[in-house]
Amino acid sequence: MGKSGYELGRLPWRSNKEPMKLQNRTTSEPVRRELIDENRASYLLGVPRDQLREICEMSGLGHLEQTATAIRLVFTYEELYKLCRLIVGPSS
Repeated sequence: MGKSGYELGRLPWRSNKEPMKLQNRTTSEPVRRELIDENRASYLLGVPRDQLREICEMSGLGHLEQTATAIRLVFTYEELYKLCRLIVGPSS
């Protein structure tokens, strides 16, 4: 039969469209830091929440954030990465 769009060297759904333009961020615009709560961090790291709390107490990673209704443990992506490295251990 015929060749697919990939084999012809073009992408069929982008054939008649202009390339996507990325938005430029100005230097005065603040960098948005996303926070991950402990439930999501527990899921992403694959450890129970209680174990995650123990690791956080020993490592000093994570910080408490007060909301209107409660105090919760949150992580930045950098802290989440460091937790991942702690849990996995040294790589070969």
